[in-house]
Amino acid sequence: MKNYQAILLSVAGFVIATKTMNGTLSNYITFSGVLNEMAVTLFAIMLSMIGLLSIDYKKLIKSLF
Repeated sequence: MKNYQAILLSVAGFVIATKTMNGTLSNYITFSGVLNEMAVTLFAIMLSMIGLLSIDYKKLIKSLF
């Protein structure tokens, strides 16, 4: 996975998690229960953590300097 893909994956996961926690995502998606909403939040946070762990930081720092 390329660095920009991993960064976009982690940003998208954090955005989905924060939108779900704020309640703005429930305007677009109707959840059948609170546990389903909590599960979506948990999966989005796990998705963003996977994205953060898959970034090649050595390559990223070398390209910045």
